Amino acid sequence: MTQSSLNPDTFYPAFGLRSTHTQSMLNSGAFRRRIVTRRSRSLLDAEQEWIVDGGNGVRLLGHYSPQASNNRGLVILIHGWEGSSRSNYIISVGGALFDQGFDIFRLNLRDHGGTHHMNSGIFHSCRIDEVVHAVKDIEARTGAGPWMLAGYSLGGNFALRIALRAPAA
Repeated sequence: MTQSSLNPDTFYPAFGLRSTHTQSMLNSGAFRRRIVTRRSRSLLDAEQEWIVDGGNGVRLLGHYSPQASNNRGLVILIHGWEGSSRSNYIISVGGALFDQGFDIFRLNLRDHGGTHHMNSGIFHSCRIDEVVHAVKDIEARTGAGPWMLAGYSLGGNFALRIALRAPAA
């Protein structure tokens, strides 16, 4: 089936898979994790753990997967609420983009991905300045040529606000 033949008005998931809650649980489960890990092996094999500077003493954890040679640019991925750089959806898209020749940086927001111990104070969605600062640190340290930013849910909100602040940063 081609993408153009998919019609949301006529597509119905199989019985038992129609609930969005069921779909979310299956996507986050161990079975899906094995599939994503296998498909994204090249991304995960190239992965380096980085601590990036969020300014004012804030440290954020990320996972950088550079190409061995010639890349098409850097893509910074930001997870959604309660997600992390290790979420299936982040690894899945990161693996697909890595296989297309992009360097990938999967950034954890404060207090996500087991990083509660790294900073004082709790995460909230107004902590945009530390993420902008972290993106500047990533750009400087990687020497990225063209770079792109993508996020899911809350991460998409952060990506849009980072883009808004990019000219001044």
